[in-house]
Amino acid sequence: MLSTGDKTPGGQDPGLCKNCVYERRIESDRGSVFIMCKLSFEDSSFPKYPRLPVLNCSGYLPK
Repeated sequence: MLSTGDKTPGGQDPGLCKNCVYERRIESDRGSVFIMCKLSFEDSSFPKYPRLPVLNCSGYLPK
């Protein structure tokens, strides 16, 4: 079971991102939450803001 901290405010489960070392949670001034992939800065084949939920990722590295 996911805790509320494991989902975005819209209720979207981020999938693998929630436990990945490359995940960064971005919250806008208006309260929107985005999941950013920091691996995208090293490798352009990874999207900066992946479509959620991420179920498969070759760059996934557990926290």
